[in-house]
Amino acid sequence: MRRRSPLAWSYRRIHILFLLLLATSSSSASAANFTCTTVQAACQSAIGYTTRNATTYAELLSLFNTSTLAELLRANGLPPTATPPDTAIPAAATVTVPFRCLCNVAARVGRSDYRPIYLVWPQDGLDAIARNVFDSFVTYQEIADASNIPDPNRILVGQELWIPLPCSCDQVDGHDVTHFAYKVSAVDTTSAIAAKFGVLESTLMRINGITDPKNLVQGQILDVPIPGSINQEDINIDLSTLRTATNNFDERNKLGEGGFGVVYKVSTLFNKIRRR
Repeated sequence: MRRRSPLAWSYRRIHILFLLLLATSSSSASAANFTCTTVQAACQSAIGYTTRNATTYAELLSLFNTSTLAELLRANGLPPTATPPDTAIPAAATVTVPFRCLCNVAARVGRSDYRPIYLVWPQDGLDAIARNVFDSFVTYQEIADASNIPDPNRILVGQELWIPLPCSCDQVDGHDVTHFAYKVSAVDTTSAIAAKFGVLESTLMRINGITDPKNLVQGQILDVPIPGSINQEDINIDLSTLRTATNNFDERNKLGEGGFGVVYKVSTLFNKIRRR
């Protein structure tokens, strides 16, 4: 029997290790982690996209094409009428990208509503598109499935690919939320992420199936259920205004407590704001 050389075995081990790492890292970004069981549901979701290179809001809009420029700017706290489309976004900046989500009840997952559509360039590969262009918010398998590609290794220049971003329209603890796809960084913890977005750590862990906070992995995509919704008429209210509206957070204005903390009655405030 012909023996393999030590060098050949080394290459084989490296190849196997690469495939294992690829499978592990890909699974963390799977849209299957975002459960969506609401029948005939459509809603607004968003991802926290980190830019690889310096870009502009106009270029980002062209890449995703999931909203209007005004909606993209509002989602990032920028006034549409005072922000030029060529406003610069530096490399490694995290930008909120809003998009419409649809529930696939049969598969029990949510996916972006047939957008973004990516046009294949020379030298492109599905895995590179998933990782480098769309920041690992999808896997190459999900792109292949969504775009009806039987062989992920065979794509054509000029071919249009549907990039199925992860999302959900389900309520959480009886409340409407925006399911925000968040990519875990090296320094993140479940408690820090929960505090950053104003959700309970227990809620964050439960909907992501996390039983031990120590199991959080860099690059993992989390479903963060942000209270409220992202829409065209987002209202920003500072703490002093809320304090006034609730009479210094008086107990008599308290409606109850749920998975997101204390809820106060502030309907009078919103009526005044809408009449401005």
